Amino acid sequence: MENKMQNVTSPQVIKNQYGTDSSLNSRIRIKKLFSTGKQGWGNFLLQNFCLKPNDRILELGCGNAVFWKAIADRVPTGVKLTLSDFSEGMLESAKSNTNKLIFIENYAVIDAQYLPHDDNTFDVVIANYMLYHVPLVEKALSEISRVLKPNGFFFAATFGKDNLKEVTDIFYNYDNKISSVLNEMVSVFGLENGVELLNKHFNSVELKKFENNLHITDFDSFANYLLSYRGMGNISEIISNDKIKQFSAYLNELFSAKDYVDITQDEGLFISSIPKK
Repeated sequence: MENKMQNVTSPQVIKNQYGTDSSLNSRIRIKKLFSTGKQGWGNFLLQNFCLKPNDRILELGCGNAVFWKAIADRVPTGVKLTLSDFSEGMLESAKSNTNKLIFIENYAVIDAQYLPHDDNTFDVVIANYMLYHVPLVEKALSEISRVLKPNGFFFAATFGKDNLKEVTDIFYNYDNKISSVLNEMVSVFGLENGVELLNKHFNSVELKKFENNLHITDFDSFANYLLSYRGMGNISEIISNDKIKQFSAYLNELFSAKDYVDITQDEGLFISSIPKK
């Protein structure tokens, strides 16, 4: 298990998956087109963030920041947002998507384990779908607690053990040597262990589940979605460039059986407050 954990948090996995926003965009598109939930992910986040006028906000692992572009007209007056990511390439995409938004205060390449900010700087810190890539999660949570104001909030979205179980099965059934590291992510920081980890750094921790699944009815979208995970684990080694055609034929056979594929989404948002200083 130790080696697998290193895979999850290794710079190579992060570079392969997040050097650019190509893979991320594929997964965002799938959620936008084929989600079954009544409430969209962006609306779910905005409802639970409860942002206030003049809040200072730090987002860690901001990705391409399309969320902020989508909700720009609903951001309270006076908010000042710092967008940060470990990946310079991803941060460039964030800049491109948000450079006209007046509430962006700063862009920065930041390692969540070593925040370059003073104590009690932010009203809100956000870290969605990224803590499982941090080698020292406890260190990152301690830093987040430190830079939050005493009445500040920390929001962290992550997955549970059942997330994308069909995707894991598809890869395994294609070749049982594949290790996608999707399962290992939740062992680092997931819905099952998040409360225990967060309780060490916050006096109040609440989990809000996001009710949603995927019902994919377009084959090309399905194939591109699966291929977006090639940077995870050893998938790209087994499904190398010359094997993509063979893998796509395998996916086509699976898809053709019903002309759709259902994929489980097991995800939620931790809301933490009253940081322990």
